Amino acid sequence: MTSPLNILELALPALYALTFGVYYRQFFGEDAQGDRFFGSFMLKGTLAIHVGYLIYRGITLAHFPIATGAEFMSMLAASIAAIYVLVETRHNNPNTGIFFIGLITLFQLFSSILITDISTYPDRMTHSVFGVHIIVTGLGFAALSLSAIYALMYVMLSRQLKARNLGVIFRRLPPLATLENMSKLATIAGVILLGIGLALGHWFALEQGVSLTTLDPTIIAADLIWLAYFLGLIVVSVRGLSGLRMGYFSLFGYVALVGTIVVILSVSGALHSF
Repeated sequence: MTSPLNILELALPALYALTFGVYYRQFFGEDAQGDRFFGSFMLKGTLAIHVGYLIYRGITLAHFPIATGAEFMSMLAASIAAIYVLVETRHNNPNTGIFFIGLITLFQLFSSILITDISTYPDRMTHSVFGVHIIVTGLGFAALSLSAIYALMYVMLSRQLKARNLGVIFRRLPPLATLENMSKLATIAGVILLGIGLALGHWFALEQGVSLTTLDPTIIAADLIWLAYFLGLIVVSVRGLSGLRMGYFSLFGYVALVGTIVVILSVSGALHSF
């Protein structure tokens, strides 16, 4: 028998894909829609369903819905969607939505394909500190995702301007300075949030009697990637790097982050080994 969770897991990627189609038409259409753009309402409605799904899953299975890699991808998709909705509402400009919703759709699609309902979870999955660690870390990942997407838009627009091809990307995307500033702010926010999340995770692990010398691949990878981002920001600030170099820094950092997580989940099947 199909449960409500199974129905929502099938519906969410489909809803995001439909929303992506509406934003795609908005971006590549000849006439941009006005303030009452239907895609914005679709995205907010889908996000509300997504948040409801995560809450329902947590209550039904009695744990924070982040026990597996598939649950993490769904939480990440919802976090990116929530932050993007705030940005779009603040600037009243849906033209960048196609980039964000495309990534959100992919994350939720992989989550829905890979997710399973296991019967037992570690005790930490019900601990409030662990929940805060997961939420803050997820927001950090989401902020770094936004940074990478803004960096991608910067690179695309820069290349189009260099080629003197003033096409749809030039007409729809914000100015280069705005994209660079948004990417930089998102990177800073992501590094701060991820740092706080990782610190909470270390503190919680010590409280639970898990030694920090435990060779947990997720902890090692997350710490190293955070350190690389942190040092990268220092280099960028000291040397005054900007433009394409800053854009490539955000893109390569994010690809390394996601690639590392995918490899770990493919090998271990879980976020932590303890």
